[in-house]
Amino acid sequence: MPPLDDAGWLIVLWLTALGGAIGSFLNVVVYRLPLGISLIDPPSHCPACKRRIPWYDNVPVFGWIVLRGRCRGCGGSISIRYPLVEALAAAMFGTLAAVEHFSQGANLPPRAVEVAEDISLTGLSGLQLYGVYLFHLLLLCTLLCAALIEYDRKRPSPRLFVPALSVGVAAPLVWPLLRPVAAWPGLPHYPAGVVDGLAGLAAGAALGGAVWWVRRIGRKKPADASSDASRHPAGLFLCLICVGLYLGWQAVVAIALATAAVHCATWPLRRVRPGLRVPPSLWLLLLTFAWILAWSRLVPPWEAC
Repeated sequence: MPPLDDAGWLIVLWLTALGGAIGSFLNVVVYRLPLGISLIDPPSHCPACKRRIPWYDNVPVFGWIVLRGRCRGCGGSISIRYPLVEALAAAMFGTLAAVEHFSQGANLPPRAVEVAEDISLTGLSGLQLYGVYLFHLLLLCTLLCAALIEYDRKRPSPRLFVPALSVGVAAPLVWPLLRPVAAWPGLPHYPAGVVDGLAGLAAGAALGGAVWWVRRIGRKKPADASSDASRHPAGLFLCLICVGLYLGWQAVVAIALATAAVHCATWPLRRVRPGLRVPPSLWLLLLTFAWILAWSRLVPPWEAC
């Protein structure tokens, strides 16, 4: 990756701060959406005294540090999870900006396009990279929310996935280059968007269905509402569909297999420490992020055609 100039670093820092603010909103989504509470009203407030948190105390990460994890009004404890989620979102925004945009998309496999009846590999530049950047961030933020909801032993609501699924279906129809790796090489520009989407969706649905089937036959007794959400793989099913829609069938197959391998490898640790909660969707998030960052190294250019 080429070194960033002063303007580049300023943009990365700004996007990192924006990620922290988005992370603050994701905390709201994770808490309120499973409970059916409005995401807008009431505004952010102390969980103990219900006092509204003023804007100067609601600065991502730093507000919690300054107040030492306490409410200014009642002194009640505020979980460290809130700044951790904000910091994680900020890190995703900043890292992806530095790697994806300011490297001129060096992490992305070049997509084959037809130019004057010849096939050539092309990358992305300028505002196009911002579009890809936002496209990937929507996927990652959705996966982060799903992982946190499952960590809380709740089921992710299908409403969580509506924005990501809508954009994942519609945007590549207009701009197929959002998916660098084609499902079927050599297709014209616009049919490629349809074929890529259908292939990714089908692969994600098939893998999610396989997970659902394995969990179903492995369940010894019906799960109740208080049981671990990982016994209800509907959330993971929708996560895999999103990954397939956004990254293509090749990526979702590789990421799903890696997720299964990591989850199985950590099984002895979960047996030793029954209270340890690491839902598969968390591994899916981390591996999806790693895939995006290293995509061009994982997929040879001729396979992106």
